[in-house]
Amino acid sequence: MRKILLLVFISANFLFVSNETFAQNRADKSRAVETVKAFYRFHFSHKDVFNEREVLRRRRFFTPKLRQLFNAELKRERIYLKKYPHNKPYFEGLPFEPIEFCPNDYRVGAAQTTRQTATVKVNFIYSKSSCDANDGTQISYKILLSKIAGKWLLDDVIYDDGSILTKDFSEAQKIK
Repeated sequence: MRKILLLVFISANFLFVSNETFAQNRADKSRAVETVKAFYRFHFSHKDVFNEREVLRRRRFFTPKLRQLFNAELKRERIYLKKYPHNKPYFEGLPFEPIEFCPNDYRVGAAQTTRQTATVKVNFIYSKSSCDANDGTQISYKILLSKIAGKWLLDDVIYDDGSILTKDFSEAQKIK
């Protein structure tokens, strides 16, 4: 009888913990998606210019690592453009949407999460009324997030061609 009661107790405990973990995971996914939605609402309501002011405006959404990379790139760009004032900057706009994309035609997908990381897919959808593109053309980015102090923050972007924002920053740093 004791063994049966012990087995029932252990099973009930396992079910309770499993349900709690499932609910917590669902809440984490929801918060990750909401972070990306909030970022893009903010992003599209402000200028898409790669400069110190626009990066600073968005800093609350970025991990310290991503903020540091943006700051290093802004510094590198200032030095480079002083040396070569007629050249174009490496980044023409903030790297969170396709350059030729017209705002407001995007969808934020579901999140894939672990305890400290999340990936959220963002689909940029073109229509004939946006940028003279074909109807239904779609470009997808994966937004990588990290949880820091219980808050989801943007940590990287994987573009539709497989390139990665943080690697692009690293490549840009090689330009002197």
